Amino acid sequence: MFDLDLTLKNNELFLVGRSETCGGMHEAGLYLRDTRFLSTFTATVSGVPLDVLSVQTLSASEAIITSTTQSGHEDRTGIPGSDLVVLQRIRLGAALNITFEAQAFGGWASTVTLDIEMAADFRDMFDVRGMTPKQRPRLHPPEVLADRTVSFSATGSDGQTAKLDVGSEPSPLRAGIASGDRVSDNGAVPVAMAFSLDLAHGDSAIVDLSLLPTPVGAAHEAEEAGRLRLKISTDNRDLEAMALRADLDLAMLQTDFPEGSMPSAGIPWFIAPFGRDSLIVALQTMQTYPERAWATLRVLAANQGDRLDEFREEEPGKILHEIRYGDMARTHQIPHTPYFGSIDSTPLFVMTFAQAWRVRQDEGMYDELVPHIRRALAWIEEYGDLDGDGLVEFGAKAEDGVHITQQGWKDSHDSLHWANGDQVEGPVALVEVQGYVYAAYAWMADVATMRGDEGWAAELRDKADRVRKTVEDTYWLEGEGYYAQALDGNKRPVDAISSNPGHLLFCGLPSPERAALMVDRLMRGDMLTRWGIRTLSSAMATYNPMSYHNGSIWPHDNSLTICGMKAFGFDEAASTVAECLIRLSVHDPERRLSELYCGFDSDDDRLGPVNYPVSCRPQAWAAGCAHLIVRTMLGPH
Repeated sequence: MFDLDLTLKNNELFLVGRSETCGGMHEAGLYLRDTRFLSTFTATVSGVPLDVLSVQTLSASEAIITSTTQSGHEDRTGIPGSDLVVLQRIRLGAALNITFEAQAFGGWASTVTLDIEMAADFRDMFDVRGMTPKQRPRLHPPEVLADRTVSFSATGSDGQTAKLDVGSEPSPLRAGIASGDRVSDNGAVPVAMAFSLDLAHGDSAIVDLSLLPTPVGAAHEAEEAGRLRLKISTDNRDLEAMALRADLDLAMLQTDFPEGSMPSAGIPWFIAPFGRDSLIVALQTMQTYPERAWATLRVLAANQGDRLDEFREEEPGKILHEIRYGDMARTHQIPHTPYFGSIDSTPLFVMTFAQAWRVRQDEGMYDELVPHIRRALAWIEEYGDLDGDGLVEFGAKAEDGVHITQQGWKDSHDSLHWANGDQVEGPVALVEVQGYVYAAYAWMADVATMRGDEGWAAELRDKADRVRKTVEDTYWLEGEGYYAQALDGNKRPVDAISSNPGHLLFCGLPSPERAALMVDRLMRGDMLTRWGIRTLSSAMATYNPMSYHNGSIWPHDNSLTICGMKAFGFDEAASTVAECLIRLSVHDPERRLSELYCGFDSDDDRLGPVNYPVSCRPQAWAAGCAHLIVRTMLGPH
């Protein structure tokens, strides 16, 4: 089950399988609340491995794996090759439920065993991702109880215990610690369970397993997701297929946390409340799911910063970056309780509120949330603007592996350089963040006007105009006909040609003349590929198509630029880039857009995109692309 490409989710509980050819970080397992509850799971018949014939995903939480015993082992099973089929019906609810159904064919009779081996390492998600904790949870020896049920447990650094209880029907023939030296590198001890199966021609035998995780802190039952709503009628069947998959993925990722319901950012790494990611998803899907946008705003408002906390980077009025619940968060090895290390979540919060009001004018939500909007706007001016120049910057951050050093959406440590490859010294004022601040003021001014508050509207428009003028005066690279990626600590425009300025189009900041020059620059071959616009021009010194942010292709990044191109009247360019994303989905067997792709390009139509090895699938703002493309290309703005 864990050596297959398989992703299932039910609320906060999710299961990830990865084949050896998929790359990644050995992330396979069963997870709940940032803890891996099941790290090893194998099934054999009388010790003979199973060959997988098919994997069918029935829904976000159900799948069927069809297998048969490997040929050449008749002496061990008494079963001729391909005469035994084993179905694994997998269902995620509060527990992981697996029904094994073995069925015999051919004129033979045999008694075999279904052998299950499993282990639980209880590792924190950040540990799985490669961040070494000061101390891992203390694993207790697995317990095999009198009724042959099995219990795994571990006590975290904070003294709290998580458990995984395994029950079965019927009871196993035997259960105990797996024989041999099978302890994993992190000390997880595997347990073996054996079930006797008496089979003859046409017979079936069924074994039900239930694996119930009990995390530290209560897990939350999912609410009904509701019907899918993104319905389109077009002669572009590829767009229709991408849209359907996107809607299914977004329903799958919608998650009920203690603070409320919002989309998780992606599987496997980001089943957690996020600021930036969830707000961009809300902006992408606003027309289809306005109630999800309002719910996201409520969760973030409930966790809005209210004090100064250097470790968590909390400041009054600031909107969080991320919340985590695992052992490393609970013991303050990481600051995610919540962590506020993003510079753009706060203006995006205001932008999303303004758009949500335009789409659904909910007076109750307005009254509830507008105080939080005012606090967010105050943060932009009092804490976001470090030096009083009207721009939002972030200063130097400790390079300790815990705090994020680059605090825009390109948050990898190496995502910002000069065109010649030199490091950029901060404080850093990213260009797209200024676009978000401009839109926060301008869009809220429209809301204030709609509500008859002309005084506030005039104040907000004046601030928006000042931001626009500052950006136009300081970021424009005359020789390139394009905007700088950022300003450095000396207010010099960083001359790297990147995708970041494309977000200014979405925000409506550039003049029409400069928007035209921008679009022309984005459509050149060093930026535009068959799969979309690269994050960084291939002419830059730090370009690497296999990097996270220095030449890769991110669908969500492209989707915001597409929307902005269309809004400025560049229909042909918008259609060209939209077709790139649709083309990406065609190359995926599930018609799914991944989080990102390597930035390789080719004129050979036989070659498909190159996958990024640890890309989330599904991923929320990648799925949100379909909604934004449909709205941009087919619907009202």
